[in-house]
Order: sequence, then structure tokens, then C-alpha cells
Amino acid sequence: MTITASQVKEIRQEFAKLKPATVTLDGNRAMIVKQAIFTLAPTLERMKKRGFDTQEIVEKLHEKGIEVKAQTLTKYLTEARRQREGQKTQKRDTPPPPPRDEQRGRFIVADIPPDIPDGEL
Repeated sequence: MTITASQVKEIRQEFAKLKPATVTLDGNRAMIVKQAIFTLAPTLERMKKRGFDTQEIVEKLHEKGIEVKAQTLTKYLTEARRQREGQKTQKRDTPPPPPRDEQRGRFIVADIPPDIPDGEL
């Protein structure tokens, strides 16, 4: 299947105009409880570090209209933490940049001859 540049341009323009199916008033996206907890996870983790226990956090969330049980909150926070750690691991697994030739400020690429000699550039 071949896709032309004009097709991609048309798709981009059409997609830019699309609106999500789950939009509430004021343009806010509707979220399920799990999504809300994942979004709030860094803040909730900081609250725990400041001394709030899980039940206190659950009560604060209830005050804001997020109904979640303590056990479920703990589960979601654990999932969110693992997800973030997984992303950090992926970032760390990327290979480091190639070493630089400090005198010339160029990257050194081993075993790959240049296609154009330096004098001809």
C-alpha cells in the first residue's frame, strides 16, 4: 500500500479537527478512577512522604468526588510507580551517545569509513 504526501497532509488536517468521544462540559475529559489516580500519583506519593496514611488520602479524595477504597488506592499507586520505573528503565536502556573526538568536536564512529574524505567536504 502506497501513501502519498498529499494523503498524509489530508489525514493530518482531518485528525486535527477531531474531538474525543468522551468530552464533558468545559472541555474536560471524563476519566475513570484509575486514570485519575495515575494522574495524581506523584502528588499522592508526596502526601504519603509528608506523613499522610492511605486512609487519610482516601478521605481527601472522597472530599473531591473520587470514590476509591484504601486497598484499591494502594494497588493503583503501586501500578503507577511500576509504570514510571519501567519508563525510567527504558530511558536508561538506550545506548549512550558515541564517544567524541575532543580535538575536532566530531563523533567517532568505529569501523565505518567516511564516504567523503575530510578534505573534500
